Amino acid sequence: MRFPTFRKKSRPLTANGITCTTEELLELRHKARSLIGKSSQKAYSIMAGSMLSKFRGRGMDYAESRIYTPGDDIRSIDWRVTARSGKPHTKLYMEERDHPIMTLVDFSPSLYFGTKEAFKSVIAARLAATIAWTATFNNDRIGGILQTAEEKVELRPKAGRKGVLALIHALAKATKQYETESHESFLEQILHHGSRTIRPGSRIFLISDFYNFDQNLEQSLSRLRRHNDLILCQIIDPLELEAPAPGIYNISDGENRARFNTRSDELRQAYCATFNEQREKLDKIAASLKLPYLKIVSGNDIAGVMRKGLSLKRNGTRA
Repeated sequence: MRFPTFRKKSRPLTANGITCTTEELLELRHKARSLIGKSSQKAYSIMAGSMLSKFRGRGMDYAESRIYTPGDDIRSIDWRVTARSGKPHTKLYMEERDHPIMTLVDFSPSLYFGTKEAFKSVIAARLAATIAWTATFNNDRIGGILQTAEEKVELRPKAGRKGVLALIHALAKATKQYETESHESFLEQILHHGSRTIRPGSRIFLISDFYNFDQNLEQSLSRLRRHNDLILCQIIDPLELEAPAPGIYNISDGENRARFNTRSDELRQAYCATFNEQREKLDKIAASLKLPYLKIVSGNDIAGVMRKGLSLKRNGTRA
């Protein structure tokens, strides 16, 4: 398989941390290479490992449907064609040569914020791009669904250069859409759309800060994972882990201004409890559904987090 070549000498990238450029995301192919290693043989899977459930696909691609004959596996019955024609039909499969990988990236307004290295939206874009490059090097197809305040972008899985470049351009554009008056979370929207459109047997990386989620989250995740492998990727800013040092801080949402006093121990404890409560809820949901759950903190190495959280395999053995 041929990958894109870049003839120009690479120059230092001036990443501002507020938005992403396509050049910045293209450069992440080098970090993605490190996830696979120096071996000439591709990694078994970017999701293989003891932490993850067995892939739910049949290892086969759908080819066509034909009239059911005695002895056919009843699990392969095509119920839609059967209902439409009035006669039982069964699905025929051909060998699957790659696996569709989908990145669901939630660009809710809460992600356009950051205190270290970059906005959470930029970290989310870098993570999605790293996943895309790794998938491409594995000869897997890559696609995605991106939800911003301005638009929903759906990219069907494509192999090679077309798939990864289409996603990178969409990610770079999404990071520039931070000027919005909306305060709603798009998490439920993207989950609902994904459960209706993503092909069963896909491997899905759900990237969000999970800042606001309701009681329907577990049900929505359960529906999406029913026929797919699902990995939760939470983007966290260091300020969400611990209150700033004792002092008085001027804060603003772009319109309103206020003062935040962290000299009070009681206030600091309440501050930490608010974020801890949300993370504990998400921890319980992930454990209940047996979902891999990666926590990416701004300032930490994305490739390192992925390497630690998603054990890679080569030729069936742990790397």
